[in-house]
Amino acid sequence: MNIPSKIAVCLLPGPVLRDSGVFEYTWKELTVWLEHLDNTKEDKKEAVIRFLERILLKLVTNPYPYTDKAADLVQEASVLQVNMFKQDSDNISIPVSHIDDVLDMVDVLIEGSDGLDEEIGFTLNEDMIIQAFPFSAVVPAALEARNILLLETKNGTGVHIVEYLVAVFTDLLHSQREPLALCLMFQLYDKDLQSLKVSKYPQLYHFNQYYKLWIPQQSQEPLFKKRKEICKEPAVALDSIFTTLLKKAYERGSNTLLEDDIQTKLRDLASQLPPERLLLGVKHVLLYLKSTVENFGTLSKTFGPHLIDLCVDLLRTLMCRGNQIELDNQQKREEHQAESDLFMDEESLIAEEFSDEKATEDTLILIFRHPTLQSWFLALEQRSLPQHNLNPVTVKLLSAHLNSGVLQLLKTGASMLQSVDHKHVLSKYFEAITRSVLKELQAAGKDRSQLSPKKSHPLEALEELHVYMTAAQLKEITLTMLRLPEISLTIQKSEKSPKKGKELSFYGQILVQLLTESYQRQPQRGELLFSTEHMKALGILMSASASKDLEELFLQALQSEPVLAHAVSAEVHIHCLNQRSETSLAIVGMLMKHCRTHLLQFELWCLSSAAGKCLRKNVESFLPLIDVYLQCRDQYDFTRPSTVVSAVLPVLRKALWKELCNVFQDTKASHETTVKLQVLSKLLPSSGNKGLQNLIDQLPAALEKAENNESWAVADAISRVLENSEELHSWRKCLLSACMKGLVVMYNSSKDESKQEVERSMLLRLEELLRCVEEVDPDEWYSLVRIGLRYRYRDEAFLKVLNIAIQLLYKKESSLTQSLVKLSKLHMMVTQHSLFLSAILRSREEEDTNIQTREALVDILLTVVKLSPSLCESSHLAVLLGAYGATLSAVDQKILLLLQLYEKNNQSLISSRILLWGPAAVEHHKTCKSLGKSLWQQPSMEEILCLLDREKMMKTILSFPQHRRLLLSQESLYRDESVKSLDDLYDPCFLLQLFSELTRPECVVACHKFVEVNALGLTVAALSSYDSNMRAVAYFVLASFRSHLEGARFREKTQLLYLLDAVQNGIRQPNLRFTFSLTLYIARVAQQILKPEEHMYIKVNRFLLSHQYLDLRKVPGFFQLFYSFDFEYKTEREWILRLLGEGLRDKHCYELYDYQRIFQVILSFFNSPLCDEGSQSRILEILQNAARVTRAAYELIQDHSLLTWIVHILEKRFLENKLLNRIISLLHTLWLTNLGDKRESKNQSPENRKFLPIQLVNEFLYVLITLIKHIRTNLDLAKLAQFFGTLRSVLEYRAILAEAFKEMSRFTVNNSVLSSKEILLLLHKWSVIEKDPQLQEDVQTLAQKFQVKELRKNIKEKNRSQASSHTRRPIQKKNELERDDDAAADLKACELEKCRDHLNSIFAHWEPVFPAPPAKHQGEPLTSADLADEAAGLTCASTYLVIKWLLKSTVEHGLNTQNVPLTLRWLQSCILPHPVVVQEMLRDEMLRNNIFKFYTQVCEASSRTAGLLKELCLFSSIMLHLMDAQGLPKNSFHERVKMLCLSAMTEEDANKKAVCVFLTSVYIGDIWLGAQEPDMLITHARLICSSTDDKLNDDNLETHKQGEETIMALCKTLYLATLGH
Repeated sequence: MNIPSKIAVCLLPGPVLRDSGVFEYTWKELTVWLEHLDNTKEDKKEAVIRFLERILLKLVTNPYPYTDKAADLVQEASVLQVNMFKQDSDNISIPVSHIDDVLDMVDVLIEGSDGLDEEIGFTLNEDMIIQAFPFSAVVPAALEARNILLLETKNGTGVHIVEYLVAVFTDLLHSQREPLALCLMFQLYDKDLQSLKVSKYPQLYHFNQYYKLWIPQQSQEPLFKKRKEICKEPAVALDSIFTTLLKKAYERGSNTLLEDDIQTKLRDLASQLPPERLLLGVKHVLLYLKSTVENFGTLSKTFGPHLIDLCVDLLRTLMCRGNQIELDNQQKREEHQAESDLFMDEESLIAEEFSDEKATEDTLILIFRHPTLQSWFLALEQRSLPQHNLNPVTVKLLSAHLNSGVLQLLKTGASMLQSVDHKHVLSKYFEAITRSVLKELQAAGKDRSQLSPKKSHPLEALEELHVYMTAAQLKEITLTMLRLPEISLTIQKSEKSPKKGKELSFYGQILVQLLTESYQRQPQRGELLFSTEHMKALGILMSASASKDLEELFLQALQSEPVLAHAVSAEVHIHCLNQRSETSLAIVGMLMKHCRTHLLQFELWCLSSAAGKCLRKNVESFLPLIDVYLQCRDQYDFTRPSTVVSAVLPVLRKALWKELCNVFQDTKASHETTVKLQVLSKLLPSSGNKGLQNLIDQLPAALEKAENNESWAVADAISRVLENSEELHSWRKCLLSACMKGLVVMYNSSKDESKQEVERSMLLRLEELLRCVEEVDPDEWYSLVRIGLRYRYRDEAFLKVLNIAIQLLYKKESSLTQSLVKLSKLHMMVTQHSLFLSAILRSREEEDTNIQTREALVDILLTVVKLSPSLCESSHLAVLLGAYGATLSAVDQKILLLLQLYEKNNQSLISSRILLWGPAAVEHHKTCKSLGKSLWQQPSMEEILCLLDREKMMKTILSFPQHRRLLLSQESLYRDESVKSLDDLYDPCFLLQLFSELTRPECVVACHKFVEVNALGLTVAALSSYDSNMRAVAYFVLASFRSHLEGARFREKTQLLYLLDAVQNGIRQPNLRFTFSLTLYIARVAQQILKPEEHMYIKVNRFLLSHQYLDLRKVPGFFQLFYSFDFEYKTEREWILRLLGEGLRDKHCYELYDYQRIFQVILSFFNSPLCDEGSQSRILEILQNAARVTRAAYELIQDHSLLTWIVHILEKRFLENKLLNRIISLLHTLWLTNLGDKRESKNQSPENRKFLPIQLVNEFLYVLITLIKHIRTNLDLAKLAQFFGTLRSVLEYRAILAEAFKEMSRFTVNNSVLSSKEILLLLHKWSVIEKDPQLQEDVQTLAQKFQVKELRKNIKEKNRSQASSHTRRPIQKKNELERDDDAAADLKACELEKCRDHLNSIFAHWEPVFPAPPAKHQGEPLTSADLADEAAGLTCASTYLVIKWLLKSTVEHGLNTQNVPLTLRWLQSCILPHPVVVQEMLRDEMLRNNIFKFYTQVCEASSRTAGLLKELCLFSSIMLHLMDAQGLPKNSFHERVKMLCLSAMTEEDANKKAVCVFLTSVYIGDIWLGAQEPDMLITHARLICSSTDDKLNDDNLETHKQGEETIMALCKTLYLATLGH
């Protein structure tokens, strides 16, 4: 349809006609009427419009006669079809009773009722609408109006009306799914025109002949007499319109339609069909296809199938055309979006809307929802044929061609539907495939003769379409295939095949394909695809067929679900070893990694007579497998007899030794070489062996090569073998020599540091060997130093090891140190190097690129000077000062220590008068050298002070290092964890001594500059230092400065003198330590005095003038500034609050504030309407700093009710993120400070331990639970982790308290600390944060079901915020969103993992409370019982959700061994006692699989972590309990295994405990995965018994040898039970 007519549809009659109800269910029909109107010639258009106007007017005023007429003919057609097929009316496609019901409601439709579905009582789906309303009431109205017009006008004036109507009716006919009713309507009205001369209206005759094709012979009526001039029709012209050509050819019969040129032209036209004609073309072809199927019996055996093939082929072409149209539209939309105009007129808007039609979707839905295709597809195979009147042979022929055709359509259309997310349209086809394949498989399973030699249609469909089918359908088919006998899945290879044996049949091939893709599609669905039985079946199939595809699949299955290793039989293991392919041996490797029985099986195979020969012949193939074995060998030694374990190594050594020793001849590094070296390192014989001696002789030469880094694994292994041997020292000397030579070779061969990782590992090894040997060959040492300094001067790793080597080799005088390169030469080699100055000196633009190299160089210089003080020279000082930055960074502290060493060796800075540092010192030194001493001028104090950055000085004041000592220690550097970067702070040790030198009486002091750069502030801040020497220097500098200040001349001199006098007058004792808050106040005031333009200048000066001395017990001017009533009160309050926040550093500051009642003032002010956001932020900062002080943290809660105060804030409906973040930080700090080291004192008895009051802990818990409701996704993730961490810590400590109280027999109340509703709220918050839609849905369902008010409210708010964010989202550009998402994903990973870990612990501390059912009394209402049931239901559902999340989280995100004991104890104490919850758990297959995966993870971790063995005992007992509750198959072993598990719980012998738990775990693995008998346990027992020579009888069991191992004794018992069983 072109744009103008579409606009007409939308804008002109559309709303009127839609409201009238005329086109209620046939809205698309209106477009046909209007489209043909648009195509009518302009001179005839007006007459047609008037004609339509009359019809529509009549319809709107009185529609009932026409709707009744339409309804009658629909019903008549239905009855006629019933009679034709001689069936009951109940069997027709839509029940007549339903049609009657629908027709009775036509009047309701016309009135436009919205509640139709409810009133009728069933939903009107699309199929029902198409069948009940095939056409609108406009059709009978138009036919009636046409008849009146033609009969009234005898002169043929109505020709153009007839042309118009025939065109419309033809298209309507082609659009019908069931055309009979419409054709009967045409025939009924054509009767009235029998008196008319047909020659005037030949179109009527042709149309009558055409529509009669769909009316049964017995219902046809002769209407128009044949006339020669009408009957003569020319041959079919290859018309340029698809539908016209198709119609003309069809009218002529199948012979014409199947002509080659006609078919070719039709396909060509279909591939170019305009978008507006596409749907009509599809309906047209579908009508012909339906008619061909219905009339198939009347067609010849040649024409019928060809006609069906043609129709299907045309449909496929039209489908592809629809897809192409959609792609073109998409491209246009993108282009339009790129250059869209800001203003668009209405017409272009509508045009754009219609151009967006989803051609692909509509076409595909129309085709695949057609009843003919749906009902006939695989109908014969399902034995559910639709109604027909064909003989069996014809049915088979029709079915075969339709199946083949539909399958082609499905192959083409499935991917298109998937791309537009409409795969559900094909659900009926997939169900048909599933049913027919299952029928075929069941038949094949019962009777081998039922298997056809070629692939059936269902199997072909499955093979082509399984990627689009649902997981459930594929699972059912897969499991049924796995149950087939081996003979069905394998066939003998053909005689032409080079290898004899079996291969997979097409059933087997499809099975492999299904399984392979199912693993690729669902790697993390949480469900195991197989049970034990199916895994066994797959193993047997693999053993029988030796298929490479099957091996790949088997390996893939084990890799994605390692727990399935328990279900693989020993026979499969042996088969894979015999196959010796890369995949089969990889399977054995996976089996050994994840199953101890297979590990034992491999060891026994190695000990068999044929194994040695096999290994020698296939060394390359077996090496990766042996490497895996050697990695696993020592981890689970208690699960196999020690005699077996120890016997394997000699066998492997004998078979592989010669080949492995040749590895050193390989010049190039490769993966194979690495594996050989790893295997060799684990197969070394004992010391004294000839083979080992040969290896020791060969190895050092190999280690010296630059490419052979992997050989060091062998060297380390030899060191372990020689551990207690006298040869160890000489061996290490050889290794040290080889290491040094290797480094030299490496440095010479790669001069650009391209192999950093290899070099680092070599340097670490060198360091380790140096510490052990402490002596080197002088030449080798010199060579390493020389080459290393030449090529790796900027490599901090090399420099660090060089420093350590110098310390170790030169620490004491000996003959060795005399022979080594002299320290003076070494010092010269470092300092005279061409890169020395560029590496050590600071540049003005330097980032942090050079700092590590500089530090390493300073370390070397420091070490050398300590060892040889005579190396100190005054010429070095300029360079050292050039490298110095006067900060507290590690490198600057070390340079200061180095300068101190120079001072001790009479190289004083003061005597040299070098008082500059950094780049300025270098510039000064250059000037001195170039101009000579005569013109040398000392830098002024102002020049020196200009080197200080004012902002950095203020940072140093705010974070003044109060614990830094003036007299530096050579052993340790100053560190402060509370400061992010010490590089940003100046070092007061250097600056105070500098200031004392600059303020000497004879010096000219720039007093204004001294104050301006915050030098005065820093000096005052030093008065708060805990080091008395630091304070003494500060007092000295202040005294010197004051004397200089009196003689200075600048405007602010008087105020500064007054300030210093006030400070001096407040000091009551010598070297008094100031509170940091006061020193900060003085520093701030000193700065403020220099800024007379600011408001605070007046306030500060007014305060100083009114006070003769500074009261050191109070914050100066707090009340005046805080309660100021000036116009600038906000500025004054902001100033004092900022001072309070920044000034609170320790308990003395807190005491100062508390003495003045400052905390009461700010806490009460916080909730005042006068307190703005800035003030609230400052108050929280003060509290945050106070919370770090132990006494403050406790007293603020006890005396000031700080937690209650926080709860009051949290009661607000909404808190800003900034405020919320600060509250979380405050709570976190308060808790940690109060907790202190109380958790670390676990080893003490409860009576001697100090505990926090339980009330305090409960208060914290209440506040944190209240805070949960404010958690949202846009909160800072670090703060979220902090919140969850605090909640976890509080719950953990409360559990410790409860345990201690129980031990001390104290009474506690309210043991349950978290309710179900709070847990659900927490789960909901987490689901939103982690974006887990499944968890969100589960929580939402629970909230609705149990009407959890708080939770529902939170969910609504979340949905509302999401909706608002979605509306705003399109404004951003796509690539911006992608960038944001990527950045957010990177940021989230670490913090989310922390949060998840904390949540695991939080949930494991929750104790669900199940209310007891109330006792029923006569006459009591049932409400209380109902409430109890509802509460129990909510608790049960919440518990199930928590278990599900806990297990899923543990399995998917890795095992955290710290949380394992907690989780297991929670399962045992809080879950197992409640059968309702246990049954709910066991009903969920995914949850069952996750708990088993969790169990296997703990089993594997227990072999690596000794502490987990106790937990594994507990877990095994839990699993056995769950197995009992699940009703898994009971067998003779069950009770024995339970006894084993119980004995393990109480067993003290660690080895016996481990064996008992291991055997229990094997049994659990067998039965949990679905085996009827514990096959793996029996196999393990059999293998162990077969590995001994003892005879199995009762006498041996009773009096077995004292030295017999636990595993052997227990396995013999179990195996005898098996034999007895």
